[in-house]
Amino acid sequence: MWRNRKEDMTSANGKGQISGDGPEPSSKLNLAAKPFTLPLRRVNVAPSNSQGDSNGSNSTSNKTHEIAYIGPTHLPVNTRVWNSISSYSLEDIARSAPARPAQSQVINVFPSNSATAAGNCLKSPFQHPTTQATQFPFGPILLDNGVIQLRLRDTITVDMTADGSVKVVNGNHNIAIAISSDTLATAMHHPNGIVFQNGPRVDIAAVDARRKYPYIRFAKMWHKGISLTSARYALIYLVDSAGTRTTSDMISMDMEADYVNQVFFNGVIPAAHNYIDQWQIIQNSSYQLGQEGSLQFQVNGFRITQGGDGLVKIYRSNNRCSIRTSPTNGCATVTTNSIHCTASLGTSSHLFVRREERRMHFDGATFIVRNAGHSAGFDELDRLRVY
Repeated sequence: MWRNRKEDMTSANGKGQISGDGPEPSSKLNLAAKPFTLPLRRVNVAPSNSQGDSNGSNSTSNKTHEIAYIGPTHLPVNTRVWNSISSYSLEDIARSAPARPAQSQVINVFPSNSATAAGNCLKSPFQHPTTQATQFPFGPILLDNGVIQLRLRDTITVDMTADGSVKVVNGNHNIAIAISSDTLATAMHHPNGIVFQNGPRVDIAAVDARRKYPYIRFAKMWHKGISLTSARYALIYLVDSAGTRTTSDMISMDMEADYVNQVFFNGVIPAAHNYIDQWQIIQNSSYQLGQEGSLQFQVNGFRITQGGDGLVKIYRSNNRCSIRTSPTNGCATVTTNSIHCTASLGTSSHLFVRREERRMHFDGATFIVRNAGHSAGFDELDRLRVY
C-alpha cells in the first residue's frame, strides 16, 4: 500500500501538479483531468449518443432540429437564433418535441358523475385549435343538470337553460347576475351589495366593497314607494309622494341567500329533460371571430360577445334583456323591462338601481334613494338625511 501511494506521488510530481514535501491531503478534484471548455456552438437538441471524440461521424446523433421547446410551458424557439444569443446549451434545457401533459396535470374542467351526461358534457360542435392538445371544451357544453355552459376568458362563465334563463359569473371579482326566462325576475351579487327583483318589488342590500365604512344599508322598492333602513337602526323609513316618514313595514333581506340561483332555476324542474332539447341548442349554436381578438357566440337566442379587453356583453335577440361585465374593473350592468342596475369597483365604486321613477344610488359612503321628487338616505356616518 505504501508503495502504491509513493508511486502515485512520484507520478504527480513528475507532471508538476504537486510540490513540497510530504503527502498531500486527499481531494475529490482530479487535477490530472483534461481542462473543461464550453463548445462554441451546439445545435443538437437531443443528447448525443456518440462515444469519445468522433468529430461528428455519427450522423444520427448530430441531427439538427430547427425548433426546440424550452421551459415548463414548452416555449418553441429557433435553435440557430438561440445558439447565437444564449450561452446555455439547448442540449441540456430543451427537447425536440413538445411534451404531452401528464394525466395529473390535465384539469377536469367539468367533472361528471352522471353516466347520461358524462358523454355530452365534453362534446362541443366547435373545434378550437388549442383544444387539440389540452382537450378542453370550446364553445357551449352540456352539464349534468341540463344547464348549457359557455366558458370565456378571464374566468367568466355563462350558463343558460333550455327555457331561456341566463346566468353570468365573473370569477375575478365575485360577481354573479341572473335573469329568469320570462325576464320578470333579476338578481345580482356584487361586492358592493345584492339586488333581487321579483315582479314589482326590488330588495337591495348595500355594503362598502372597500371595507372603509362598516355600515349595511337596506332598501325596498314596491308599490307604496321606497322603504330604507340601516343595520344599526330599529326604525324603517318610507319615501313616497308625501315625503319621508317612519313606517311599520318590514324589509326582509337575507344576506346569506343565493338569489342568483333562485332566479336562474326559477320554474326549472331538475331531471325533467332528457337533454335532447339542450343538445339541439348546442348543435344549432355558432360563433365567429371579430377584430382585435373578440369572439361572438349565438346560443339559444342570446348573442354573447367578449372583446379583446375581456368585456362580456349578452343580448337577447328580442332585446328584452342585456348583461355586461368586465374582468378588469369589476363593472356589471343588467337591464330588463323591469329594472336597470349598474355596479363597479375602483375609484368610481358604486351601486345604482332604477325601477320606473324610483332610484337608489350608493357610492360606498352615502346611500340615497329618490322617489316622487323626494330624496332621503344615510351619510358617511350612517346618519339619516332628508333632502
